[in-house]
Amino acid sequence: MENEKPETQIELMDITIGEDKPQVAAKTVVIEDLKHEDVDFGKEVTKKLVLVVKHPDLQENIEISGVKYEMAGKIKTGGLWLKLDNDGKLPFNSATAHLLRFLKKAKLSELKGEQVGTVTDDKGYLLVKAY
Repeated sequence: MENEKPETQIELMDITIGEDKPQVAAKTVVIEDLKHEDVDFGKEVTKKLVLVVKHPDLQENIEISGVKYEMAGKIKTGGLWLKLDNDGKLPFNSATAHLLRFLKKAKLSELKGEQVGTVTDDKGYLLVKAY
């Protein structure tokens, strides 16, 4: 911008690289709470389930919104999407439905308090292990 203050430009030039934070190890976690977030894809906004979990190596809770699961003999990775079918239910083959079936739960609210294993993806993010 033409009217931008010179000190704002200098502040931007002083930005440095942050510290490399160690990856959290894949361990059993406890689901403390559930929430959802809206993900905007431009034409459509979709809800994603976020599991708020207690990790044994951390003091603060962390959030997990992905799952690794087995389907047709293959291990897949997916987001915990809350897109519903025509009956207002989770699609049977969705990653979120796979997680519920793996944990033998009928509805999302039953996930609270559950202990679940985790794995890391190729980027180091924790995913719930459901296979």
